[in-house]
Amino acid sequence: MTKVKVSKQNIDEDLYIKSEKLKINNKIIKTPIKSFDVTKTRQDTEVSQLVKGVNEIFKTFKIDTIKKYVDGTEDTKDVYNEIQRHYNRSSKGDNEINFCFTMVKDSYSLDEKEINMITNIGYNKSDATPLPIFENLFKNENYGIQTALTKFFELMQQSIDSINRLNNKPIIGMIPSSIPDSFIPTVVDFYHKQDITSFAFDFEGNVHSGLSGRIRELMISIIDLDILNESFIYSLNTQRGKVTRGTNITKGNDILVYNFGFDIMGDNHIPPRFPPEVAKSIQERSNTSKDEPLIRLFNSNDYGHHKHDKLNDAIEMYPHEETKIPFKNFQEGNKAKIEMTQKLFNSERIGVELLKYQKIINEGDMAINYLETKNQIVNDLNSLRDFRKNINV
Repeated sequence: MTKVKVSKQNIDEDLYIKSEKLKINNKIIKTPIKSFDVTKTRQDTEVSQLVKGVNEIFKTFKIDTIKKYVDGTEDTKDVYNEIQRHYNRSSKGDNEINFCFTMVKDSYSLDEKEINMITNIGYNKSDATPLPIFENLFKNENYGIQTALTKFFELMQQSIDSINRLNNKPIIGMIPSSIPDSFIPTVVDFYHKQDITSFAFDFEGNVHSGLSGRIRELMISIIDLDILNESFIYSLNTQRGKVTRGTNITKGNDILVYNFGFDIMGDNHIPPRFPPEVAKSIQERSNTSKDEPLIRLFNSNDYGHHKHDKLNDAIEMYPHEETKIPFKNFQEGNKAKIEMTQKLFNSERIGVELLKYQKIINEGDMAINYLETKNQIVNDLNSLRDFRKNINV
């Protein structure tokens, strides 16, 4: 199997932030880096090319739809054309690395043709192919942990065998965050025996808080198998979290995942879960509201996502001189376009911060000195330093 080539790897001494050069299918990127969701791009919104380099797409399929594709009731060419359009619109260079993540809903039992259909879509535009996600497998009330783990290994083996029928790309092992800590080494070892040494940790719509034990087991497993120098780790479906009580600010839990050794952070594609009555109330307010759109913008000065109910408040904090994304894009267009602009802006601002991380680490400076200036996350630094102390590299 083709492998990812890792070079120029440097790790901060005080925090577990990595910087390395990855060569995947003859494309080269430097980490840490933020990926961009190609389905959330706007043709009228230019993102700094300095922070680009990784694109992702996330496709969800219900089992009924998969069966229709397999029996020919629906044509898969529409899916491939849609994915191609997104990448064509987003990518500005042949050196950008692409990942297509697929998720299956409603079923944990797929036959060979159904597995092939899913893996073909993931393989088509990926420079390294992520294994499929099977939604909530380890949260299924009908499965005990051992049954879920057996089913997980069966599905992953089916998917690996499907991809390897004709494969010249690395495979990315999928690790759901809902797998208990004690089983993480078993999962990593399973992948390693399949010659898979890079991984995507699926936060499943959660923040990192409460998952440090599982992330620690992942990092220890990689080090114990001596594959740190041939792997990268992708953070998928993490989020910023909830607004701090009494403020309009959400602490940047998303950018903090880089302190756990992740090389790439993707977007969150898992919608928030609310009780039915709460979800209905939110939707009704959204449908009837005539107020200005609510936006949440990442502030590089304090590492908080600031909620702005009034655009006039946001414009005062907007870094006009540092971005080519015009503020007017928050003032014009429908809700979907404004949300796209918000995603692009926040990804760009995080990307700019990661360029600073690369410089700090590769010059041998201490990242902690820089992060101590970020008021919203400064209280997290001691626990992040403790995490680093227990990673013996």
